[in-house]
Amino acid sequence: MLSESKNKIFVELIKNSSKEEIIWMYGYISGILPYFQKNLKEFKKNQDTITLVYGTETGNAKNLAFSIVEKAKKEKIQIKLISLDQYNFIDLKKENYFFIIISTYGTGEPPSSAKSFFNFIFQEKNLRLENMKYGVLALGNSTYSFFCKAGEDLDKRLYEMGADRKIPLYKCDVDFESKSESWFLNFLKIFQIKKLEKNILKKNEVKKKIHGKILTNILLNDKKKGSNKEIHHIEILIKNNELDKNDYSPGDSIAIIAENSKYEVKKIINIIQNKDILDNSNELKMLFDLLKKIKYFLFIDKYVKKIFYFSRKNIPNNKEWNFFDLLKEFPIKNKILLKDLVKIMDPIKPRLYSISSSPKVHHSEIHITVSRHRFQKYGIIKYGFCSNFISKLKVEDDLFFYIHKNHLFKLPKSNKDIILIGTGTGIAPFRSFLYEREFIGATGRNWLFFGDQYFYTDFLYQKEIQNWKKNGILHHVSLAFSRDQKDKIYVQNKIWENRKEFFSWIENGAYIYVCGKKKPMSIDVETTIYRIIKEVGGYSTTEFFVKKMIENGRYLKDVY
Repeated sequence: MLSESKNKIFVELIKNSSKEEIIWMYGYISGILPYFQKNLKEFKKNQDTITLVYGTETGNAKNLAFSIVEKAKKEKIQIKLISLDQYNFIDLKKENYFFIIISTYGTGEPPSSAKSFFNFIFQEKNLRLENMKYGVLALGNSTYSFFCKAGEDLDKRLYEMGADRKIPLYKCDVDFESKSESWFLNFLKIFQIKKLEKNILKKNEVKKKIHGKILTNILLNDKKKGSNKEIHHIEILIKNNELDKNDYSPGDSIAIIAENSKYEVKKIINIIQNKDILDNSNELKMLFDLLKKIKYFLFIDKYVKKIFYFSRKNIPNNKEWNFFDLLKEFPIKNKILLKDLVKIMDPIKPRLYSISSSPKVHHSEIHITVSRHRFQKYGIIKYGFCSNFISKLKVEDDLFFYIHKNHLFKLPKSNKDIILIGTGTGIAPFRSFLYEREFIGATGRNWLFFGDQYFYTDFLYQKEIQNWKKNGILHHVSLAFSRDQKDKIYVQNKIWENRKEFFSWIENGAYIYVCGKKKPMSIDVETTIYRIIKEVGGYSTTEFFVKKMIENGRYLKDVY
């Protein structure tokens, strides 16, 4: 319908036009009509278009993104899902609703799949995104200093570029399910899908918590012969059919939530216990259970400030305070203060350990390989909290955990060759791989590169590896024990030593797996692989060769 003024002009135009002129106008309008119809369709198509992108290193962000898309589809919400390494930067200005799930890697870096995207948006100074509405879901691990930094940087940068933040930044820890669910609920509210919100609340999927008992705890290093390490092989027996053979596969991890020792908890309770704080045995039990699960052992500045607030006394900062000393020096005198103190303490977060067993071989057992982390602070020897907790577990002790899937670090088809490169506890998933490949009768060849400090004290799973070599499961075993000779030898040296055959394997389709310390091991290994591709393979663009391997899922890392 034309407006009154336009209708008047149109009628006058028709009235004062000849037959030929009217035919010409008809032809002209017929010619341009498809153009307007096409643009109308495009306009409708672009209304409320939703793009969900993800940047991942271990697969958590990817899995979460796929899960969100599946849930949205059930409520007829159409989402375009794409990995950041496949995203076309030109489309950024066209985005209407743009949501990001991003993990943080290393020292606050974006995952490798997102680096090009980060470089683009931080270097593009003139690009404005006023039409974009966005939200960022950041995944990380709060035990590291740069917790969720990649997500923080991305959220801040999009805001600086003029985008409209529709969902505040959500920062998720290792146990990200609950918080990511809240983020998704906010996502739904934007599109006013109340029904889905209700369904999500009803079907809130909680990871299956598994109850196990310690079957074996063996020290793999020979301390008597001078090993500098303390690596434990832990076997966990799962009773009551709690573990199904499909619950995990080689490459997965278990998440363990450590607890404070009963001795230390009792010590704290003895310090604070008085009638003004604990009236009865129920309160005592509640406090005991609570103190087992909170991080009082990491007493940092904010706790000291809180104690200062409670006591109104000046606390000397020239020493490293621990919880016991603080409670003795500045006692908690009533329930209100105790409650406030507990509130500011963080719960103990789960730690991930690669599974070193195969579900097909070990059935109702799960094995892990744990290094008891030891370090010095202020001249005092200290231990990593979770690794110390696990290493002290005795036969028949209870242990609760859940399975943590790693969909990227997986075995290929059984006829494919694999190259396994690991140091120290990096051997754990490879033990799982080899048991699995042996059981299914895989025809692909297996080559293991393993390194540690000393052959006689640190050759983890020596008998098993030697048996696999003897029985033909392992076609090659290349060992590097760095301190057995004057000049240190590492796994990358062994790779270079075997460079011609190594290149032959990868040129013919072998899959590379790297597990262990990111710095310097995985970096040195990658540098050596690049060198082999260039000098042995004769490729001038080694980055392209490796990129194709990554795209085809043939170069996989699980490093920390």
